[in-house]
Amino acid sequence: MVDYLRTMIKGDLDANSRIEAQLDEKGWDDFPKLLGAVFFLAVDRQFGDDASAAEIVQFVAEMRAKAPVDPAVIDANAAETLIKSALDPALDHDVESEMIGRIQTLTIMHVLGAEDVSDDDLDDVLEEAVQLVGRL
Repeated sequence: MVDYLRTMIKGDLDANSRIEAQLDEKGWDDFPKLLGAVFFLAVDRQFGDDASAAEIVQFVAEMRAKAPVDPAVIDANAAETLIKSALDPALDHDVESEMIGRIQTLTIMHVLGAEDVSDDDLDDVLEEAVQLVGRL
């Protein structure tokens, strides 16, 4: 599953499709946990411990504008809410699970697919996410 995320983030569509087919056969059981952990780490990388509402709104607007999909499939308010809840676990949200997956995926691609993220940086984030999931 880590290789699936790595190829998705790096834009290696052929490898990503092959890995996706393998996962379709093996199962995606732990993928939501891994995706959530990588999302949390990506949000932390982007904002650190604190972010203003304006910074989050700006980030979501930029992320949606650069999205490789129709930005309409990502609800801006839901994205802002989910990012805020990643920064402050005390916050609750009612974002639907399908939308959560879309937001998490797009956020991960936007933050970790940025030009300033090296392969080593990406590997470190993915390894940390695996460790986080192992502690759940």
